[in-house]
Amino acid sequence: MTALALPACSDTSSRELCLACHLPITRVLGGAPTTISQYPILAQLLLDPWATFQYSQHCAGVILTSRHVISTAHCFQYNENTRRNYTQPRYWKVRVGSTYRTRGGVLHRLKNIIPHPEFDKYYFKNDVAVLIVATPFTMYRFVGQATITKPWTEITPNSLCALVGWGATQRGGTQPDQLQHTTMVTVDQQECIMRYNTIGAIIEDSMFCAGNIEMDGIDGCYGDSGGPLIYKGVVVGLVSFGYGCGLRYYPGVYTKLSHFTDWIVKTVSFNK
Repeated sequence: MTALALPACSDTSSRELCLACHLPITRVLGGAPTTISQYPILAQLLLDPWATFQYSQHCAGVILTSRHVISTAHCFQYNENTRRNYTQPRYWKVRVGSTYRTRGGVLHRLKNIIPHPEFDKYYFKNDVAVLIVATPFTMYRFVGQATITKPWTEITPNSLCALVGWGATQRGGTQPDQLQHTTMVTVDQQECIMRYNTIGAIIEDSMFCAGNIEMDGIDGCYGDSGGPLIYKGVVVGLVSFGYGCGLRYYPGVYTKLSHFTDWIVKTVSFNK
């Protein structure tokens, strides 16, 4: 997820929206260990930042078909620090079918990365992307296709959702090797708009917030960007940005997939 804090600008997969360097950061705070058999729709996105064949998990994604994964566009941008363009597939690999972020499963090369054409790297508007793998996934118990929300559907405030990923489990901490999950509730849109307005962030209709505004410590964090927020078995959001990690006043902000379902379907159909 990206956060509106000021994270280390070298992290291209933050869930924190960095107003200074315009990069995001994300993780599962307040979570518990789980396994890929519970969430076979989840994919790891491994980045080789210096083109030295040293890949590590930086973002997450959702398996849509045997050839397509959806994630957030902010993961795939030009980086001022490394002077490399991470919209190029050669910097990435996709791991599917593993509970662990450093081993197991099957690695796939990417054929193409298609960020939303109107993605705004400053305010994280239209934060969604479609990825095409070079060879098809083999679907089985640990690798499965997700169901995403129907176009223009809305989720009511206080709906219970699940967040899953390999993001940091403590603010400022390291990422776990084992997959984590947690539960949170959706936040009233006007309440979220009001809170983020205090730091100059824009919450559009194509975004929504989820977290726990009664207590700190439940959130996505560094490494969770692009991962799914799940409501009743349906993927309704992708980890996008936030202010810090686990701050109750600033719940995490998610890409509202129902605003992009038509674009996703069209993009998939034209990019096999």
